[in-house]
Amino acid sequence: MQARARKSRRYAGRRTLWRITGDPACKGCGRSLMDPETGVILGQTAEGTAVLLGVMRCGRIWLCPVCAATIRHKRAQEITTAVVEWIKRGGTAYLVTLTARHASKDRLDALMDALQGSRSGTAGEIRAAKAHVAAAETALQDVVDATREAVNAARRDAPDGVKRRAMAAAKEEAAGDLAHAQSQLRTAQSELASTRRRSGAYQRLITGGTWAGRPDDGDPEGIRGRIGYIGMIRATEVTVGLANGWHPHIHAIVLVGGRTNGERAEKKITGTFEPGEHALGAWQDHWRTVWVNALKAINPKWRPSDDCDRADCPCEGKGHAIDFKRLETERDAKDLGEYIAKTQDGKQPALELARADLKTAMGENVTPFELLYRIGDLTSGVPDDGEEGSASGIGSLAWNLARWHEYERATKGRRAIEWTRYLRQMLGIEGGDTHEDDLDMLLGADAEGGELRAGVAITDKGWTAVARKGLDLAATEAAEGKDGNFDPEAVGERVREVLALADVADTVVVLTAGQVADAYTGMLENLARRREEAAARRRREAERDDTGKVSLRHAGRDRRTAEKRARRHVARPKGRRETDPSSH
Repeated sequence: MQARARKSRRYAGRRTLWRITGDPACKGCGRSLMDPETGVILGQTAEGTAVLLGVMRCGRIWLCPVCAATIRHKRAQEITTAVVEWIKRGGTAYLVTLTARHASKDRLDALMDALQGSRSGTAGEIRAAKAHVAAAETALQDVVDATREAVNAARRDAPDGVKRRAMAAAKEEAAGDLAHAQSQLRTAQSELASTRRRSGAYQRLITGGTWAGRPDDGDPEGIRGRIGYIGMIRATEVTVGLANGWHPHIHAIVLVGGRTNGERAEKKITGTFEPGEHALGAWQDHWRTVWVNALKAINPKWRPSDDCDRADCPCEGKGHAIDFKRLETERDAKDLGEYIAKTQDGKQPALELARADLKTAMGENVTPFELLYRIGDLTSGVPDDGEEGSASGIGSLAWNLARWHEYERATKGRRAIEWTRYLRQMLGIEGGDTHEDDLDMLLGADAEGGELRAGVAITDKGWTAVARKGLDLAATEAAEGKDGNFDPEAVGERVREVLALADVADTVVVLTAGQVADAYTGMLENLARRREEAAARRRREAERDDTGKVSLRHAGRDRRTAEKRARRHVARPKGRRETDPSSH
């Protein structure tokens, strides 16, 4: 019953999301059809589960409670596989939690930039920004040229004795246009700069000579080599409270004790070892120092504590900026692998029937999905009187709506769970961390139930009515057959009963065995195609990375040349003689 209630809550949360989100993909998730003429197919698998084919899925791990539950569960499985396998090989793993100090007035996007680093712009945004810079440079040069011509004309036309005064007047008349053009160029350059990714405190942990080594100073290994660091799996989590505002923090499983050979795409693990206590202590002290100082440099008020005078505190006087927990056993690795990839509403992503102690946010905070659920409760008339059955969560409706929309903006374009580059291939874990990979996981989860045994088709009109009435979960559950009943007519009758509540029972058509088989085959073909495309995309990324240093060097040189040229354009009216109109 608990699992069913949680599932119902997630679907209700998605219906609330349809109404309030600014994300177009979320607005259509589970209700917009891929092909309105075909409609949707509601099938029953060999295991008795229901599969809905033909509807759009958003795959927004941050925003959609329905998609996130599936994706995070699958992510937890692959993390568990990787970490348990690493410990079996003889490696060592740590759960590391990284936090920042925060206050009620701090913006979530600024805090996440500080922790994760800022997001890079899309290819389209970068192209547009570069075009704006080029246009602004051209406009500025046109103003400079026009000013020069006006000053020269004033000098030619003015009588002797007043030429300088005439030239100064012409220059003063053009000053407004010149200042405006310079301002437009600075704005365009700032816009372009905002599309480039800037490092946060997290990136600082794995850069620098102390970490990576200084061969010229007699330290070729650095801390990274001495502890045998091979990579980490990072998950960012967000909670929010009335008193202290947003609290983004990072959980990471860090894998150490590995020997490797090769570089980048060719890198392979050749063995394992037990890092010494001195090396591990130096690593932890270094990360604490770098993390605290990086946040302090970004904004002093976000500097977390690096000491503690509480006698019984588990931090042992080292402060609460970073917490290190070693995973001692395979069971620890499994539990914490699931913990790091927990669902955004704080629940463990293990099979819900197996776990009753599912997590929620701690203390006075709530998770973003709890914001969503409270918005749904308050807007649907659920009382907020504190009694049993009253609206969940905290705060007013306006507060929850404002926090949700801020959360949507701040998480756009960010990855919730990310593996360091090449770690997957070294551990033999397929897949990736992109939004496309999340969508593949959704499709793959649908295919895991096995061959479809029964099914019905629902027209565009029928499914639109189902979604509008909030019957999407009820219709899906009606197609389930965990009692072993695979009779297509029985499935059709149960689905019709649900659709009758929306006055569209006549939009249900029972499919033949051949039609159901075709639907299953099409699903598998679609999944295979997507996986091939994903593999090809990753190969291209690896190939680009192999030549990336050369390309980045050229790109950096070209960018610096363009920036110097822009600065010369801005400086010309005031500085260099050959472009100063008063010199002619």
